[in-house]
Amino acid sequence: MAELYLPPQEHTFDSKTITIRSAQPSDAEAIRRLYFDTYGNSYTIPEIADPQKMAAALLSRTDYLWIISECGSKVVGSVIFTVDPYHRLGKAFGGVIDSAFRGHKLIYAMMKRGHDILLNDGSPCDLIYAVVRTFVSVKFHRNLKELGYLDLGIFPNVRKLKEYETHTFKICPGPNAFANRRPLPRIYEQIQTLYRLVNTKLQLGSVLMKPIELEENTLPLIPLAKDAEHTLPKDIEAERERLRRENKLRFGFCPLLEPNLMLISPDKTVKAFINCHPTDGHASLLGLETGGHDMVCLLESLAHACENLQLKYLEVLASAYDPMIQAQLWQAHFIPSAWFPAARLDNGQRLDYIIASRSFVPLHFQGLQLTEDSKPYLLEFFKLYTARIWEELVNA
Repeated sequence: MAELYLPPQEHTFDSKTITIRSAQPSDAEAIRRLYFDTYGNSYTIPEIADPQKMAAALLSRTDYLWIISECGSKVVGSVIFTVDPYHRLGKAFGGVIDSAFRGHKLIYAMMKRGHDILLNDGSPCDLIYAVVRTFVSVKFHRNLKELGYLDLGIFPNVRKLKEYETHTFKICPGPNAFANRRPLPRIYEQIQTLYRLVNTKLQLGSVLMKPIELEENTLPLIPLAKDAEHTLPKDIEAERERLRRENKLRFGFCPLLEPNLMLISPDKTVKAFINCHPTDGHASLLGLETGGHDMVCLLESLAHACENLQLKYLEVLASAYDPMIQAQLWQAHFIPSAWFPAARLDNGQRLDYIIASRSFVPLHFQGLQLTEDSKPYLLEFFKLYTARIWEELVNA
């Protein structure tokens, strides 16, 4: 894979000369100051909050493309791209602009240069995704749309800065993003409206509907606790990789994240691999060894364990071609909230995934700045959220 590097290039914004370039390790303190001036100490992204993670990202020329804007000797803008070369996926995140330089499409110019390196023919990515705050200006969402980003979902209460915020899920497909996509997802009935919203934008084609009836889970919860034997992230990842090689891992696809927490049952037959951020309680499931246990019971047990650990939000990626697992997630109160098309590369085919989440704090939607592209996804999520509660009341 070619080196991910952006040579310096000067631009003029509002009569100011600004240099856009790849960040260097020597820029660490200036970048950290930019984020602190904007967000204080509340920014939770590890590449910013963790000095070691930041240093590794700034050194990398294969996994990260970190772009900054500089006016004189001051860093006034930053955006990070990270790349999964195996699945040919990119992620854009961490965009920030100094308050004195906003309103001139500076972040647009930075991201456009990043796309030129990552997303064209012969580039390392087939598509790039982003999770974007709904508290940012509608103009910023329009700029992303101009770059080619499409809204494909929403994550209520996903992250906390000053309070829990709702984010939108966007993808920017490259010219070959859907060339080898596996067609005809097989979906559980509760997913159909979400897919219809996505299909209106992307024309992905038909789906196969699969009605599934599940009985209410009455099995006792399986106690899951932190594993005392695997505490370092590298040891947790090594155990997850071992189970993946042995084909014992469910929910093993979650791109561009590494586990930093492992939960284990007393008999060691169940292991759950989690990426979590203690600062705001955000967590993603990166793999589950089931030990042959009932899946709904496992998912309920996992949610219970995460809530006991003071986590606030748990996210799961599930195959769009497995309606049974979609139904089991629904039964365990994981609400589908986004569609991730062509997310995974497997044996030459790109596979769609569904993102479902469970929140452990009350949902609130004050202060949202929704675009017309993102609003239907929040309305659909809320409809599904209340429908799941209604099912509980009816069956009580």
